[in-house]
Amino acid sequence: MIPINSRWKVDEALDAAREYFEKTGRRVSIEYALIKDMNDHGWRADLLAEKLNARGHGWVHVNPIPLNPTPGSVWTASTRQAQDEFVRRLEAHGIPTTIRDTRGKDIDGACGQLVATEDDQQAAQATPVEV
Repeated sequence: MIPINSRWKVDEALDAAREYFEKTGRRVSIEYALIKDMNDHGWRADLLAEKLNARGHGWVHVNPIPLNPTPGSVWTASTRQAQDEFVRRLEAHGIPTTIRDTRGKDIDGACGQLVATEDDQQAAQATPVEV
């Protein structure tokens, strides 16, 4: 979730995640794409931790994932220092946290890279599909 998210409010999504945990007993994993100067600030980690802890302890694990660069995008990965500070702050609040590996970069399929190019769209339109 990033500050421009407008479909669901953060609290609504977290309430739904907590409800899932209560019904299933399965720990919830939050995948958090770290975007440089967008959502990687230390105070955002504090705020996330406060929101998670307000819903109880032991129900969630946060996996920050460095965003991979995408040609033409203004968004890019956080610095290593920002990543480390984000994790440090979550852990200081008692939130289990693991930096996720960035995989799929070589095929433009890593976090933040799943976009269709104009060439992809033209190829899809030109390719007949049997049903």
